[in-house]
Amino acid sequence: MNIAFYSAATGMIAQQGGMNVTANNIANVNTVGYKALRPSFADCIYTEQRATEPEWDTGHGQYMNKTDFQWDIGGFTDYGQPLDYALPNDGFFMVRDSEGRDYLTRDGAFQITNVGDHWELVNAGGDFVLDYEGNHITVPFRAETEELNDTVTTEIDYPALTEMIGVFTVPNKWGLAQADGNHFLVTDRSGAPAADLEADKLQYYLERSSVDIAQEMVNMIVSQRSYQLNAKIVQTADEMQQIANNLR
Repeated sequence: MNIAFYSAATGMIAQQGGMNVTANNIANVNTVGYKALRPSFADCIYTEQRATEPEWDTGHGQYMNKTDFQWDIGGFTDYGQPLDYALPNDGFFMVRDSEGRDYLTRDGAFQITNVGDHWELVNAGGDFVLDYEGNHITVPFRAETEELNDTVTTEIDYPALTEMIGVFTVPNKWGLAQADGNHFLVTDRSGAPAADLEADKLQYYLERSSVDIAQEMVNMIVSQRSYQLNAKIVQTADEMQQIANNLR
């Protein structure tokens, strides 16, 4: 078996996985509330070459062990929309999709949708935003009377709505799992979410992605160079094997 060939081949596979993570980060540089992922690599198994020399071990390449979230707050932008919310803390909004599955998210770009005889708060994907007790939020309205023409108009009661929007925290946010878009799934490692009644909410603001585009470009170059070097080793190892076969 040509150990160099297989070690370099595993390196190519691992670096391709790292490149996929980097590409996904760059693609989401403008995604509201997105948290960048960082690939983590590990050594493959080692084999002992000589029983009399236990320190003469030979490795067998690498693999992508896991990806970690980068939980840095991406900064806030005021878009002038009263249904935009951001969290200047470690909390999450909780949303529920049409199939009843709950997710955590930092994306506070909300909208309202008509449900029967009332309006409910949703996100851009149509998932229902939940209150502190895990229920759908019925949007409150208030009536205002114009004295000049004695007419009554209704508008959203934003202070009341802001208080209703639930904010949740988990014991270990690094244990959350990535879901579709900028949603996160609760796992056994993250622990169960708990309502945080004291968490602040910034109205009119959205949290930008935590992607550092300059760092991602550096990561892309490193992955490309590593992939090229591993590919060169695969080619060289294959040529050496062909030479050895021809000598027989």
